[in-house]
Amino acid sequence: VKFMTMSKTNILLCIATWCFVRVASECPNACSGHGLCGSYDMCTCDRNWQGSDCSQRTCPFGLAHVDTPKGDLDGSTTIGEFNDVVIPSSTVYPYGTTEGFPHMVDSAGNVQGNTGHAYMECSNKGLCDRLSGECECLTGYDGAACQRASCPSKTGGSSGSGRSSSSSTFNGFLGTGGGNSAFIGRSSATPLIDQCSGHGTCETIAELAYKENQNVYNLWDKDSSMGCKCDSGYAGADCSERQCKYGIDPLYTDDATARVTHTKVKIESSDSNALSGEYALKFHDIFGEDHITAPLVLSSTGVINSVNHCVTVVNALKTLPNGVVPSVTCSQSAINTDYGFHYTLTFTGNPGKLPQLEIDQYLDGTRSTILAATGTFEADVATTVIGETKDYFPTRCEGLTVKVLADSTDTPSSGTWSGSGVHPGSIGYLTGKNGDFTTAQAKLLKACLGDSDYDIDNNVDVANWDKGVVVEADGSGPTTYNMIGAFPHAIKVVPVESSAGYTKFTYGEHHLVWYDESASTGKEFRVANLNNGHNQHVEATESYVYTTKGTVQQMGHGSDTTISDNTASGASSTRVTGYFDAYSNKVYTNYDTSCENQPAGFPKNHKCVEKGDKLFIIDSCWGAGDLGAGTTNPTFGGVLLYNCADSNSVNYNTGNLYTVTKVYTVPLGTNSTISPSDTIDISSDNSIASPLKRSVDTNIIEVDGNIGWRGLEGDPENTNLSGADSSWSDNTGIVTLFHFTPSDSYEYVSQCSNRGLCDSTSGLCQCFKGYTGDDCGTQNALAV
Repeated sequence: VKFMTMSKTNILLCIATWCFVRVASECPNACSGHGLCGSYDMCTCDRNWQGSDCSQRTCPFGLAHVDTPKGDLDGSTTIGEFNDVVIPSSTVYPYGTTEGFPHMVDSAGNVQGNTGHAYMECSNKGLCDRLSGECECLTGYDGAACQRASCPSKTGGSSGSGRSSSSSTFNGFLGTGGGNSAFIGRSSATPLIDQCSGHGTCETIAELAYKENQNVYNLWDKDSSMGCKCDSGYAGADCSERQCKYGIDPLYTDDATARVTHTKVKIESSDSNALSGEYALKFHDIFGEDHITAPLVLSSTGVINSVNHCVTVVNALKTLPNGVVPSVTCSQSAINTDYGFHYTLTFTGNPGKLPQLEIDQYLDGTRSTILAATGTFEADVATTVIGETKDYFPTRCEGLTVKVLADSTDTPSSGTWSGSGVHPGSIGYLTGKNGDFTTAQAKLLKACLGDSDYDIDNNVDVANWDKGVVVEADGSGPTTYNMIGAFPHAIKVVPVESSAGYTKFTYGEHHLVWYDESASTGKEFRVANLNNGHNQHVEATESYVYTTKGTVQQMGHGSDTTISDNTASGASSTRVTGYFDAYSNKVYTNYDTSCENQPAGFPKNHKCVEKGDKLFIIDSCWGAGDLGAGTTNPTFGGVLLYNCADSNSVNYNTGNLYTVTKVYTVPLGTNSTISPSDTIDISSDNSIASPLKRSVDTNIIEVDGNIGWRGLEGDPENTNLSGADSSWSDNTGIVTLFHFTPSDSYEYVSQCSNRGLCDSTSGLCQCFKGYTGDDCGTQNALAV
């Protein structure tokens, strides 16, 4: 028998090895291969592993949809404050965390008071499967960290309506039979299918905002809140509802006319007989879907082979698929014979408010397919009449018709105006059907106009109405003037049925109206904007008057709350003015008008602006702009007409009611200034070779249609280097803005024309008795 002998050295080596193994094996489960065994037999887990033996996985963190306290993490039997950091160097929170409601800190460690939605595992809307490291999200949430609110969806194994938002079951924890207390994760959840019912796309709220006129949504949930963007013809939170055809309520047009979209397209060259090539039009229907026409060949005269361009355009629009444009009219005019042409489209077959028509001149990649043999060209589009689905002026002043007259000489196009009472905001007046208003007619009109400023306690006369006037002082003495006030009236005038060319699409014009008791007899009811240059009673059109309970407010800025009287040569209230290019929807204002940036204290805007608000942007020969604002004399903008918005003559038909689509600011540019009260004349730059014009151009309002006329910026021609134009403000616009707050309204363009019910399953109208047609827009007396 042989015995194994060991030397002392071997024995010691064996003991040492045994001891080493003994020490290593003291950590639970040898840290499961996901950590290092350290002092006191404790595991230090690898990243995203946890538990005493590092066998459990950490799930992804996301911004918490709802903040919650974490509880007593350090076993102190108390819950620490938001800034008490506990358990530093822990596995899940190596830098520590808080037990109470969390508060975020900046990079310097300063606590931010108005914060929330700190990072939490599974974004506090799911439970973590410690085996797989995946989150199983609560119903209505999805994503690796449950960081998104799910779009409405069906589930793979569900039956019935199947409109649950996420997994149909929430599995809970395994019992002891599972051999582990870990949570079953996302892998066992039912998959989502048919998001947005297959009729839309699931997008973040930031993406949806951007697609809505490129608006910016930048709150904490910009990538978490989700919604369906439905395809054309579908609606509802899950895009499951089919929309029916829109039409005009036939009972509405018994008493009023429908305002449909009129769009002007202009293609003009700098040189004669230079235009050629082709372009297309992009038409957007009432559902927002775009449709592009076939290429439209053009010429310098707008006529090819004796066919007017209008004929080609109408045919191209009518041949779009699905009859998207059932009827449209077109009128065309040449520009200086052969410098191009412009035409106006009236979409009589597409009632309601339509998005802006677009010109596509890049049919061959990035190269324009509209060509100019010499010189340059411009291709522009503007909405001259904005279609409407709601009438905000639904009440007719029964028993009264009026005419709108220009308070001018026989040549109003020259910009010459008569009468000492003609001031900015006062270029026309209302009169009766047969001449000056009688006493009874004037009283009736006052009663119909009623209250204009929210405050019935300051109404006047037995008619119980507001005059809508403000008093301005100017010069030594001083001389006082009645001018358009903080809260003028707004009316709509619609030609009577006997007017030439009257149809149900003879749209009404909006006017701002106020009362000047100092005006010449018969001219007291002043009008700020005009339809035309008619200044003789015999040539003006007799019209019905429709009023509103909504409120028009002249926009201002300063330490006062509204435009107020200035009767003693003091400083006039500062108006909010703007300038803009023709065929553009961007208005550059002298102050930041956004509600988001509205200061808590004064000075501030009398009325701030946000998306969806409504504005009147009218030409009333406003004067000199922002010069003298906040100083003693002259009154704001001056009491003289100066030039009108385009520096030659007043623009007609400027009574559109625009909807704000975007309000924002941009950084200062090279030629920008931020102080509208500064007089920055171009002559101040004479020391340089090319004088620069500096403007307040960082505050922008975008509206829902391109404006068909130019709103002037300061000096009419921007070329006076002598300083003689010192009565003008060169760095701001001159067009005063008016905010409209609707009250009463009637939605006369709707699905099934208000005369039927829409079956959202089939997308077909179920007409009420006595009405027929696919939009229920035809009244059938025989069926009553």
